This record gives sequence, C-alpha cells and structure tokens, in this order.
Amino acid sequence: MDAHALDQALRDHWGLDATTVTTLDGGMNSRTWLVRAGDISYVAKRVSAADVELLAAGCSVAERLGRAGLTTGSPVRTVLGALVAPGERLALLQHVPGRELGGTTAEEQRWIGTTLAQVHHAGAPARQKPGTSGFYGWLTPDAPGASDHPWLPRAVEQARCATHRLTVTWSVLHTDPAPEAFRYDAATSTVGLIDWTGACRGPVLYDVASAVMYLGGPERAGKFLDAYSAAGPLDESELGHLDAFRRFRFAVQGAYFARRLAERDLTGIRDDSGNESGLQDARRGLDGLAPRTPNEEK
Repeated sequence: MDAHALDQALRDHWGLDATTVTTLDGGMNSRTWLVRAGDISYVAKRVSAADVELLAAGCSVAERLGRAGLTTGSPVRTVLGALVAPGERLALLQHVPGRELGGTTAEEQRWIGTTLAQVHHAGAPARQKPGTSGFYGWLTPDAPGASDHPWLPRAVEQARCATHRLTVTWSVLHTDPAPEAFRYDAATSTVGLIDWTGACRGPVLYDVASAVMYLGGPERAGKFLDAYSAAGPLDESELGHLDAFRRFRFAVQGAYFARRLAERDLTGIRDDSGNESGLQDARRGLDGLAPRTPNEEK
C-alpha cells in the first residue's frame, strides 16, 4: 500500500484527512504508519490476508481492555463501525505516546510485570481444566516447515505434552509481550501495552513465559517475575509450571520461524538470515531447558 492508497483508505473508511503520514519501522507481521490529523496522532496498521482475523481479534481485545482503563492503543472504528477496514486489511489505532521499553533495568522490568498483571486481571482470570479449549492446537508437529528441521517436531510434541494436561489460570493473553510492546509516557507516568494482533484467551503462563523469553531467561528477568508475582493472578504453586510453558513458548518460536523459512517470508527482515537466527534461538532455548538425550535426532 503506497501513501496515496493509504490516504484514500483513511478518507473512505474513517473520514480522516491526514496531515502527515510517516512510515514506522515494520514488525515481522505487518506494516505500520504514524498518521497525524491536526493535533491528533494515530497508527495505521496493515497485515497480510492470512492475518486479518488475528488483527480483528486483537483490535477487539485492545478495545475491551481500553474500556477497562488500560492503555492499549485501542482501535478507531470505521464510519460503518468495523474494527478492520473491509478489503483493506487495515486498522486505525490510537497512538500511544512514550518510549519503548527495553527491559534492561529493574524499574522497566517492574513496569512490564505490573502492566502484564493488570492485563490478566482485567481479562477475567479463571482456572481451567485441560481439554476445554483448542488453545494448544495451534502448535502441532506437522506445522508448515517443521519437518524441514528434524529436531523440531519432537520438540513440539514434548512441549504440548508438558502443558496441555495442566489445570492452570486462563485469561486474556497479549501473546507476544516483548519489552518494545510496552511504552512509558513520562508526561503521565503511565505504561501502555500495544500491538495486540493475535491476542486471545489462554493460559496466563504463556504470556509470562513469553516475557521471560524476551528478557533473556528467569535469572535476567528476576525483577519482572517479582513484580508479576506480587501483582498477578497466579499463586506460587502455579508459577512452578513456568518452565513447562517456557518450553511451549520456545517451540512456538521454532515453528514460527520454520514456517517463515518454508514460505520465504521476509516481512520485517532483509534476508533469510533473520529467520535462521530466530529458529536457532528457539533451539538453544529448548536445549537450555533440558539436556539432549543420546538418541535425539539431530
């Protein structure tokens, strides 16, 4: 979508005449633009055709949590009331001011932990027995591209077996709470959480494991875990299952990059080295959770 097409879409679907449109650094699954209309700023987000439903689901979650008082970059509905402009794969979101967090300081980790805990409390947390939802079905040994890496299907199966029979707390999940998704606004001393594409209901430990993965593991994520434990809906015994969900999260990461490699998906990167690096990071993460057995396939 070029600038002219974006301008037209903003007028047609939102009745918005943009003053300026600036391309933002792209993520691995979307293209985004900072849109200014007078004194108001928005973010326009466009995804692939395969991700439209995920974008719509994320917009719905962000809107609901925004109404509950969280800063989420809530969607601006079209003039016809849609979350995503029909045929455009485009959403218009409220701009969340502030700086991206890096998670490298104790203070930032506390902000991340407290904010994620607020999300999970706002999402009606409840204990859920195994077999009551298909959350775990999105990770399978026969996922696209997995068979190209002989170690991956087995790792996926092990991760599923370690988690799907557990009775744990479920709530609304962000599903990808990397530090850069959290924004601190010094003017208001508030922390927002953006980029809700793919948000869904699932086991809270999946989000916690995701945050720990991005922060470099439990030792480096200590302040995050302390803050989340103090403010979140999980008790100590349930947090004892964290490593099982870390395994699941690394397996998801491996399957994600295996699919991108198989489909030659270069969205957000220059070449396949970025996908290869992501896949190997996932394998190292899995290896770090349990030593390889002598009979494991290489």
